[in-house]
Amino acid sequence: MIKRPESLEINEVAIEFNFQNFEYLEIDLLHVNKDGRSSFSKEEVTKISCCLINSLNLVPSGEKEFGDEICSYFVRSGEYENKNYKLVFCICSDRPTTIGVITLHRV
Repeated sequence: MIKRPESLEINEVAIEFNFQNFEYLEIDLLHVNKDGRSSFSKEEVTKISCCLINSLNLVPSGEKEFGDEICSYFVRSGEYENKNYKLVFCICSDRPTTIGVITLHRV
């Protein structure tokens, strides 16, 4: 199993991404709001993330191995409520129904 930050915020969702169904978002809210660059709530990150990636198909921008497990990383820029955002997220083989939100910020 991959070691993750202890302070992850978990939200139940219904997202279809890359022709797969996902049930949870694991949000690294401390990293998203790092150094005061933003002050998103868990609910805001969930709404924006769902809007930006639901029904989307993307090729990973990178992959990383953690022992027997693999995480695929994705970057998505898009618009939500007339504002532009950049989202960095991952999908890891040890939690196949979960999307991990690493970074979200306005562009």
